[in-house]
Amino acid sequence: MKVLNPEQAKRRTLLLRLNILIGFIVFIASVVLLISGEYSSLAERKEADEFYNVIAIGSLLYMAFIWFACNISRPFWKAGSSKED
Repeated sequence: MKVLNPEQAKRRTLLLRLNILIGFIVFIASVVLLISGEYSSLAERKEADEFYNVIAIGSLLYMAFIWFACNISRPFWKAGSSKED
């Protein structure tokens, strides 16, 4: 993996953290809609609940994937950050 200069490493870290924040916002929005939704019928409620559950689980998986990508690839971004004995 390519070693980045400090400015590029900061930008990449910021971009990944913003992606985690976006995933968290989507998760919170889907949970709020799941809790506060008003439905005219039981079938409509089940359909909406299934949709919001998929969105919530998908956003959690997205956040986990981005977090792993950020933490696993970070040592390769900065020169001299890897421990060599």
